[in-house]
Amino acid sequence: MLSIGQKQNGQANSTGAAGVPGPATVAKVGRDVPTAPQRATVPEMPNFFKLLVEGDKQSRSWREKLDSVRELIVNKDSRLEEGELAYIAIYLRFLSAGQIACVEDGRHFRPGHHARISQEIQDRLAQVSTPTNAHIIRKIHAALPSSAEAFQRAEPLTRIRDIAHRNDIPSELKREIKTTLQNKLHRCAGPEDLETSTRLLERITAPGANYSPDFVEQFRIFHEELKKFFNARSLDERLNALIPAADSKEAELIRSFLEQKSKTGFEEQHSTLKSLTELRDSFESEIQNRSDGNRQEFILGDISLEDFAFVLLSQMLNAFEASEPRRSGADLLEPLGLIIRNLALSEISADECAATIAELNAWIENLDPSERDQLLRLKATVERGRRIAESYSEQVIGSLLSRAEELGRALGVAEHAIRVFCEAEIRGHLIFQLSKLTSTLLRRLREALELPPWDVLVSGTAIGRVKVFDTLDQLADDGSEPVIAVLKKAEGDEEIPEAVRGILLAHQIPHLSHLGVRARQAGVVFVGVEEAMNLGSIATLHDQTIRLDAAPEKVEWIIARETEMAQRIERPPNNPVTRGKIVTVGLSEKGPLIVPVEQVTVETGGQKAFGLRKLTELSFDGEDGFLVPTALVVRFGVMEKVLSSDQEFNAEYWNLARELDGEPNPGRGRTTERLREVIEKIDVPQEITSALRKKFRADDCLMVRSSANCEDLEDFAGAGLYESVPNVRPAEVTSAVRRVWSSLWTRRAVLSRKQAGISPEQSQMAVIIQQMIAPDYSFILHTVNPLSRNADEVYAEIAVGLGETLASAAARGTPYRLVCHKKSREVQTLAFANFSHALRGDSTAGVTRELLDYSRVPLSRESELRKDLARRLAAIGSRVENEFGKAQDIEGAITGNKIYLVQSRPQQGL
Repeated sequence: MLSIGQKQNGQANSTGAAGVPGPATVAKVGRDVPTAPQRATVPEMPNFFKLLVEGDKQSRSWREKLDSVRELIVNKDSRLEEGELAYIAIYLRFLSAGQIACVEDGRHFRPGHHARISQEIQDRLAQVSTPTNAHIIRKIHAALPSSAEAFQRAEPLTRIRDIAHRNDIPSELKREIKTTLQNKLHRCAGPEDLETSTRLLERITAPGANYSPDFVEQFRIFHEELKKFFNARSLDERLNALIPAADSKEAELIRSFLEQKSKTGFEEQHSTLKSLTELRDSFESEIQNRSDGNRQEFILGDISLEDFAFVLLSQMLNAFEASEPRRSGADLLEPLGLIIRNLALSEISADECAATIAELNAWIENLDPSERDQLLRLKATVERGRRIAESYSEQVIGSLLSRAEELGRALGVAEHAIRVFCEAEIRGHLIFQLSKLTSTLLRRLREALELPPWDVLVSGTAIGRVKVFDTLDQLADDGSEPVIAVLKKAEGDEEIPEAVRGILLAHQIPHLSHLGVRARQAGVVFVGVEEAMNLGSIATLHDQTIRLDAAPEKVEWIIARETEMAQRIERPPNNPVTRGKIVTVGLSEKGPLIVPVEQVTVETGGQKAFGLRKLTELSFDGEDGFLVPTALVVRFGVMEKVLSSDQEFNAEYWNLARELDGEPNPGRGRTTERLREVIEKIDVPQEITSALRKKFRADDCLMVRSSANCEDLEDFAGAGLYESVPNVRPAEVTSAVRRVWSSLWTRRAVLSRKQAGISPEQSQMAVIIQQMIAPDYSFILHTVNPLSRNADEVYAEIAVGLGETLASAAARGTPYRLVCHKKSREVQTLAFANFSHALRGDSTAGVTRELLDYSRVPLSRESELRKDLARRLAAIGSRVENEFGKAQDIEGAITGNKIYLVQSRPQQGL
């Protein structure tokens, strides 16, 4: 059972102690954890925003304001952008809630005009709806008046006229109904009319009121009609009203749900959630297939069911936490699938939801909680479910919250109303309950697996001032003081500024990503956390100096004492011999510009290319063998030779390179940008393209990769600093070669070389042009376990598809993590992959993304396959390590039963 007792990892100021249940992954408005000090800005949409605000100012009544929206979107020739729809949704929400003032416009328009305006808006929304913007369009539907046929008549809502002329009520009441409700409604209808009707109904039905029963009944009927017009009915009222329009099966589903919805207790509410989900499934087909006036009613009924699901889940989670004896976490697995299905029905990441549900269903079937691998596999899918909450939260923040502040202030909406809107968009949404549920489940899974809530990539101790940022790029590298960087996200290709002593990241990344390798090389303490809330306490220490101690079994921090502040543990210095190891060569006038990898040397192609040559010599096909893709190498000096043929470009290039030596913060100015521009303008020699035509077929896919003379060194990996261009046809290689050459002068490459003591004039670039493998899986392998530093263990990270998913860490998620003992061949699975997409090479579309359902991925389903693969990789890693004479960082690909190695370099951080 997933219900082992609570386990405390760490101490009071540790990430383990902050693990209170809650919405860890859903941002709290105004207090994201962690967050950057500055507020995110809204992408500019000046014309649309201006027209919306001006339209409001020129419109007085509710009808006029609705009509200004209609004109703005119906008459717009182009497709409505998501940001424009967001502004409309926010505006209509403020308008329908009475937070934008409306007054009579002095004209006479019956409510039929409002209904027809609503219909036109809905028709336009149907034209522009896409899977990406559908969740915003739902918000617009919820703020529109009814477009039902009954309200589009020339004289709708006439019942109130008959009521105002009855002879069985006092004349004063007749006059009040006629002047405050009938005339106002038929002259200039607005939500305030519903308020008037509500007050009158309360008065005539109050205890002691003595009015004609027939009058009261007719007024009740009118009030219900008015609620329908303003789309203000309760869930029960909406569903009961839909029964006549539904078929017999759907009508029975509605009745069944209404009977269950008031029941309490976890099991009963679970049953209600299943009934609600089944009903929404039924409504989905109605919404898609109906074109009559009832379509809007089914949409609004579905939105009301979504709102009720929020309340229901809140009650269920409270019942779960309060249960005695303690419930198993397995009880939450089916509700988790139901929540995710409801989000898909709400047009939120529908494909991702479907894949996650498929995985859940597969893992739940015959689940054995005593099997560690099964729990790890389930944990990966639950984390994927939590990522749906994270992604939607970021999407809402990006599309709605800043725009709500901007628009609200432009329209004079009260600040408290703006705050309420922003808070409700996340904390009042079903996504909030998904976040709570996944946090609870992950906590139970960690208890059962005895895992901490953090992921230590680089162990150690660091002292520095806490700086909270969204990304590492926001940290200015002035080198003035040591820094502990608390980051919201990492892309994986950032350069680590020299001042950084430690990194705390609000999500996990592959340990063997470029960023992980750089941190290990630089001795920077690096911790990823499974729940962003676990960084809450350290984020509050922004600008204070702390001591951070990180080990796999414990992560903790304390305010640094004065003696420690003076001590300030330093990063390991750059190895002074690095500069001496840089090989710089010219190009012989008679030497070939491009050579087969079997002929390359360190002097002609660099350590990376030479390592590829050694792998090729070592390769063989067989049980524990590997293959190496065919490759050619464009030698050092080719770029410089081409430059030398143009005196002007050549002089400018070397002058710019020398200028970089004197710049205190190279890469931030124009120099590196201009260096890249110069390279992009030079010609690639014909000799290179001719050699490619002889070696490769016209339809072959190639990988064009860097091999710099300052890359893959024993004490300087240069991981991810330079370009690799995938999926290149031989006819397109020249532009890819220029991209690789010019990547010598990216900001991160220049900064990294400066920190390593490598001057710009020393830097050279060779280019590897390699047959590209279309892999089932890609892997990165360290021949010494980087987590434990155990030289007897090989550690591998594996992802479906191309290896960029692993190397860059730009995609959220974790890879497969396998450890194999070199001698005993014992295999341990540390984690299952849960990246949402695989990268694939496509002959026409370049690199594409493929949605993953791990219930269909053999490596997730088959235990023996994982073990066999881990043992093969361990055997290969040992052979390569022995050949190279030191621990290796190896990249490769798996296609069918064949294993390919594409790179091997010295392993860093040992």
